[in-house]
Amino acid sequence: MKQKAITYWLKAVAISIGLLGLAFFGGATAYAFFYRPDYNEPVPEYLRQNIVSFWISAVICYTILFFFWRIVSEIGKDNSFSLENVKNFNCMAGCGVAAIIEYIAVIVIWLVNGEVELIPLSYTLLKIVFFILFVVLCYAMSKLVNHAYEIKQENELTI
Repeated sequence: MKQKAITYWLKAVAISIGLLGLAFFGGATAYAFFYRPDYNEPVPEYLRQNIVSFWISAVICYTILFFFWRIVSEIGKDNSFSLENVKNFNCMAGCGVAAIIEYIAVIVIWLVNGEVELIPLSYTLLKIVFFILFVVLCYAMSKLVNHAYEIKQENELTI
């Protein structure tokens, strides 16, 4: 019963994050292109210049949510320590690596174009640090779940 309750809460969190992401990415895109597009304000201009990177980030974030949903589903089936979850954590870490590569590419593009500004650069570096931590945690969880799976398999063979 506890597994089901945890699953419902975690799925509610995933849905909430997905909806918040939709409001954020959709709202920012609408703000950049539809709300006051004639004004040369810095925020909409920045968003218009970086919209491809912005939506690549969105795809990566939703892919991470997809794999999180799969992990939560395995927890709901009382199968937390499974090879499926090991793969899901590894895929989430792979998404984190993709985000790091994307942000490094953005910085390189800014440098090549001579458009490096302190505030966007500092936010981008902060996102790189965040995703490095995310990747390390996902790989650690993957190893932990894999080890627990192996112990579970040994215990099932003993019985």
